[in-house]
Amino acid sequence: MKPRRVDGLDPAAPLRPNAARIVRTRLDELRALAPAALEPSAATAQHDMRIAAKRLRYVLEITGSCFGPEAKEARDAAKRLQGVLGEIHDCDVMLPPAWGIESLRDLLRTRRELLFRRFVELWSEEAEQGTWSALERTLPAQGPKTDSYRPK
Repeated sequence: MKPRRVDGLDPAAPLRPNAARIVRTRLDELRALAPAALEPSAATAQHDMRIAAKRLRYVLEITGSCFGPEAKEARDAAKRLQGVLGEIHDCDVMLPPAWGIESLRDLLRTRRELLFRRFVELWSEEAEQGTWSALERTLPAQGPKTDSYRPK
C-alpha cells in the first residue's frame, strides 16, 4: 500500500506544523481503512491497516514530543494494533491451500478468528477512549504557518 501524500509541507517552517501535517495524514489514513478492515475476511484491508498503523507509530515516535501525552497514547495504541494485525497477517500467509493439512488449516483459522476479535476490541477501546480524537485535538490547525515548536 502506497502512503498518502502529505500536502503543504514547508521545509522553512518549524517542526511542529510540518509534523502535524504528517501525523494528521497518517491518522486519516488509518481511520479510513477501519470500516473495511473490521470485516472478518478482509485480509488485504487488515494488512493495509497494519501498514498504516506502523506509519503512524513511527512518525509519532519521532515527533510525539511536539504533541504531548496524547501522542504517546496514540503511538502505543498504533503499536498494539500493528501487533495484532501482524499476527492476523501471519495466519493468513501460513494458511495452507484447500488441499493442505486440514488440522493446521483449522488451527490457523481459529487463531485468526481470535486475533480478529482482539483487533476489533482494540479498535473499539481506542475509539471509546477517544485516543485518535485526543491526538487530533493536539495537532495545530492547518492554517497560516504561525505555530512554532520550541523544545523545553
